Amino acid sequence: MRNKLLLAVALSIFLVLPLAVEKDISTRVPSGASPFNTGPEGTSGLVSVLINSGFNVTIARSWSSDLRKLSPCLIVVVSPELPYSSAELSVIRELVNQGSNILVADEGTYSNAILEYLGVPARISGRVLTVGGRAVFTSPTRLGSTELNVVYAYSSSIDVLESVDRAIDILAQVNGDVLAIAYKAHTYSAVVVSDGTILTNALLNPTNVLNHNYVFAYYIAKNMCSSGTILVEGSKYELRPYPALGVEVPIVAYLHTLSRVLSATLAVLVVFYVVLPKFKTARKSRGVPTSQALGSYEVARILCQDVELSTVLTKECDVFKKTRRAQQFLSKVVALMKKDRELASKVLKAIVERAT
Repeated sequence: MRNKLLLAVALSIFLVLPLAVEKDISTRVPSGASPFNTGPEGTSGLVSVLINSGFNVTIARSWSSDLRKLSPCLIVVVSPELPYSSAELSVIRELVNQGSNILVADEGTYSNAILEYLGVPARISGRVLTVGGRAVFTSPTRLGSTELNVVYAYSSSIDVLESVDRAIDILAQVNGDVLAIAYKAHTYSAVVVSDGTILTNALLNPTNVLNHNYVFAYYIAKNMCSSGTILVEGSKYELRPYPALGVEVPIVAYLHTLSRVLSATLAVLVVFYVVLPKFKTARKSRGVPTSQALGSYEVARILCQDVELSTVLTKECDVFKKTRRAQQFLSKVVALMKKDRELASKVLKAIVERAT
């Protein structure tokens, strides 16, 4: 019996450890145009382009007032997926007031809050444009005296406020729809492009002068920020879980999946092959109803008596108290344990504490 208990403790450690470590493992990845996304839709390549161009690059994980210490020369916002709060907009405006210029590349409408807050006389419509029935097209885009054939994909359009259209320089348009504009205010400059895809990894590759999207990104950065720190939006992107399997899944995802499988498997093994035999011998002296399978009633009773678990398993425990069907109760608990790692840890802890 002592050996079985030692085995239970060892297996418990092996079970709980992955559950604890999992909290420190990134099991979710940023989506969309996040600078942390290394996939085709991400902008990790843009960060590399900026660094290789001699800039210091800081990714804004949150728009806190601490960012004012950076005094960035340029703020880059690419296709945010989440809205901005008034407090966050206030920080962005403070940075602009300190001398930062801003580049917004977005086919969606979340960036409009920034444009409105800063007083940029333009809004992104959010309407997907097509040219010749295709959402992916090239359009001449003017940068100074240079004209580039920039590739746009699922672009939107820019609505220019008529009352101040003289203050805006149109850089690109197609079929009468404006794609990119430059705006010069008294204290800052802004460039707005109605497509964040032009700055994603997919379209910045290859990073040479033959790729006009790369030239566009390089030129804009150098024109709006000769040197210093560029602040790249990194906080407004949703997190999505790693797929269970996939060729391009990082190794940490496999470890995460493996740890979950091991955790659930070991939980079942510990409960049914180590702990239950101990209660099997103790059952006779405790008057457990003979209609229950050996040991299962005691385990069910322990779980429902645990203060912490009883609040989690309220529904299951209520059914068990009425029906006294321990096997049915334990089957439901095991199913819940497979879905909830924290619950699995709590269940195992409660059993081991009373087994010792």
